[in-house]
Amino acid sequence: MSFLLKRILIFVIGFAVIIISLLYFLNPNKKENDNIEITNIEIDEKLISQINLGKSLYVTHCASCHGDNLQGQPNWSTKKDKDGHNLSPPLNGTGHTWHHSQEQLFSIIRYGFKIYNENYDGKMQGNDKLNDDDIWSILAYMKSVWPESIQKKYDTISKH
Repeated sequence: MSFLLKRILIFVIGFAVIIISLLYFLNPNKKENDNIEITNIEIDEKLISQINLGKSLYVTHCASCHGDNLQGQPNWSTKKDKDGHNLSPPLNGTGHTWHHSQEQLFSIIRYGFKIYNENYDGKMQGNDKLNDDDIWSILAYMKSVWPESIQKKYDTISKH
């Protein structure tokens, strides 16, 4: 191979490396920080695990009153049971659950309505069989089935 041909080949290879490097670093589709994406994936996996645990716990501890699909009892807002207690509301975003903060919902699950009314004698007496992580998982599951519009409203309300 002649000297001139070698120089041209080296120049072309060098030029190609520079062009490829520029295209890589100036690519508008390139993510700014791949670590953020990886972190989000890890968070999503943790959230999915939490939601799955919450669903299982909900079925065991909540579905008998609030329904298999979080739908609550029919006529929950206007009727009472035979003992005069309010019927169980839906937890699927169609009732008033999303009007309460995460902390309020946590407290209701943990301690029942007695924390708001010491004379309360209804069915929601609280649950000492669930630990804190269990309750947060149930809440994550509940929120996961809410319509997107309700989730957005809830997130806005919760920030204030």
